[in-house]
Amino acid sequence: MSTRLSLEELIKLAVEGFEMIQGSGQIEPRELELSGMEVLNDSVLVASIVPTVSDSIGIKTETCTVMSFMSSFFDDEFALPPSIRNLGVRAFTRDGDELMYVLSSREVARYCAQGQAIEWLQNSLFQDNTPEHRVARAKLLISRIETGLRTVVARRLEMSHGTDWWAVAVPKPIQDEVARTSKRALGGTASGLQLIEYTYLRHLKDIVLQNWGSFLADFADEARFERSMNELNGIRRDESHNRPISDAQIEMLEGLYSYLAGAIAGVDPGAVPSYLVENWRNRLAAIVQESSAAMPDISEKDRQDPALVRRKFDDYATALHYGLERLKTVVVPAGKEELHSELQDHWLALCAALDEMRSAADVGDMKRLGAAAGTHEQELGHLKSFAATYLLSELGH
Repeated sequence: MSTRLSLEELIKLAVEGFEMIQGSGQIEPRELELSGMEVLNDSVLVASIVPTVSDSIGIKTETCTVMSFMSSFFDDEFALPPSIRNLGVRAFTRDGDELMYVLSSREVARYCAQGQAIEWLQNSLFQDNTPEHRVARAKLLISRIETGLRTVVARRLEMSHGTDWWAVAVPKPIQDEVARTSKRALGGTASGLQLIEYTYLRHLKDIVLQNWGSFLADFADEARFERSMNELNGIRRDESHNRPISDAQIEMLEGLYSYLAGAIAGVDPGAVPSYLVENWRNRLAAIVQESSAAMPDISEKDRQDPALVRRKFDDYATALHYGLERLKTVVVPAGKEELHSELQDHWLALCAALDEMRSAADVGDMKRLGAAAGTHEQELGHLKSFAATYLLSELGH
């Protein structure tokens, strides 16, 4: 039987309990600081911590420790109200800068308490703001863009100028510089396909601009391309000199990647890393399947218990909204943005219809409830139809 305490009392008791258990040595490290807990958006209980480490893996380990405690503490005797459907942990520096935010459903959070950290990592939402994560992300995106642009330049210039495109279309200063840097590896004679591998972003920008007519169909706007390459090269300088990469720079880089990788994929779809597409497919498949499994099965016996029916629909709504949040966090490969956006729109419409049903039921408006149920059925049909095509075309194995 749950103890009748207010949510504020439960939170206070949990913080005190964490400190007491930590003090007895049952929670490590002892220096891990739990600075408080609060409810966000009426549905998420979030703990704030100051971790003892600054690396991404170490912080995830310590957030799992706190998640394990929360999942175990708020169970049975000190049960949270049903409206709290998710648990979260936010890690901050002592200066108040957020390092990481992890969000787990109540069910997923139990993996931490059960020692199943891998399952918890796979099914939780992470916003990693650690310095090392930002640098690694910047290196990865810049490398993909640079490699892809080399492919685009080589293919377009060969189409325009034939196999001797390097000598004909590449500015002489770039030819001379690349000849010097590649001489030891390539010797005195090399093809354009070999030499292009020794170019950098600044070279690629100048080659494209000098031959804009060959790239107009790919990048469309010359001023935007030049501006994007200048911004990209600025971030590249910071990354290559091991300077800190800011959140604003990562946000800018994501936008640059979307623009440039989209053009790259148009020339060479294979330039978009296949593992990104495969990861995108697998994550969508898991989200769709898990959310579909949450659809309540209401028996005739269940219909005699309105409270039970409501709980089942509340669980279904939680699963749908959680699925929508997971969809928003999936990294979408270039060329798949429109398809991904369409799925999100269908999903959002289904969530809105279900929320309208629950709202109408709360006030006993049967006419409104009936209309909302019809809309829900219609939106569910749209989503199923889309998902069937989606799974066949993108997720099938």
